Amino acid sequence: MPPVRILIVEDERQTVDTLRDLFEQNGYETEVALTKQVALAILQERKMDIAIISTAVQEVPGLEILYEIRKIIPNIPIIVISNQKSKRIESSFMKAGAHVFLVKPLESSFVLQTVENLLEARFAAAMPKKTRSYTKSKK
Repeated sequence: MPPVRILIVEDERQTVDTLRDLFEQNGYETEVALTKQVALAILQERKMDIAIISTAVQEVPGLEILYEIRKIIPNIPIIVISNQKSKRIESSFMKAGAHVFLVKPLESSFVLQTVENLLEARFAAAMPKKTRSYTKSKK
């Protein structure tokens, strides 16, 4: 199976470095986009398995980035990371199609488990369902 590729769309250098190191130490490949334009170019050129986006990148709202990502890869799992805990912001992203909303500071083991769960669900959904044949029992 080819390595899992994670797109990180974030402009905060410390968060980028932390996430990239975490994922690469655990066998994932990463691509980093510091702007919306770079993120969209990466998605058009390479197959990505999951996207992690910030609530804002270079003054561009994360919701705008999420909508653009969905146009390119409609079923990609998306994790949103935020500097602030806000039910209103979280609700907006979840309604727009984000799978998970995380608030900084990020806890490494939780981030890894979240990524693994999303990937497991995505790959399970892509697998053909087994069909069962039932026979009537004679009584």
